[in-house]
Amino acid sequence: MAGATGVLQHNFVTRDMETDRDSIIDDLAQLLRPSRQPCVVTMGKFDGVHDGHRAVLDLAREHAIARGLAVIALTFSPRPDQVLCPGRALPELLPLPERISCLLRAGADDVVVVPFSRRLAAVPALQFVRVLGSELGMQMLCVGEDFALGRHRAGTVEALRAAGVEVATTPLVHDYDGVPLSSSAIRRSLVAKAAVV
Repeated sequence: MAGATGVLQHNFVTRDMETDRDSIIDDLAQLLRPSRQPCVVTMGKFDGVHDGHRAVLDLAREHAIARGLAVIALTFSPRPDQVLCPGRALPELLPLPERISCLLRAGADDVVVVPFSRRLAAVPALQFVRVLGSELGMQMLCVGEDFALGRHRAGTVEALRAAGVEVATTPLVHDYDGVPLSSSAIRRSLVAKAAVV
């Protein structure tokens, strides 16, 4: 059920995500169903909930209001890089509870946290997105223009649109130096500054 903050408390057994693709999809569906409602979904790591993330949430909110839909932010914990490249993963900018709180303040009606694993990473992008439609009620996906999902980043905006998924995108947001904002760049900058001190 939805808590006071609008974040659903899901009982999700991560162990089951490590068995096979069918059970991964079944578990993902089970995780999503309590949040099911006609919605615009935005998806990402959202570490730091920076201005680029807020631009995507603003676009999602705009489309949701126009259609009478909810906005659901879907994020992953642990972050994919922490699972796939643990030796190179940099520290999080925000702990998960703070990330959820920031997403809600930035315009999400609900936040769904998907436990990330190597098995989940193997699920084809289109299959993952179809589960969002069937089990979460996604009617539109709002993402940044450089978004890509799934193994080898095969689920690009173009690939998803070609498969019939309605996708709205925001242009990249740049910092004062004209560099695209990204949580990864912010983490690298913070680590570099800490090394100098």
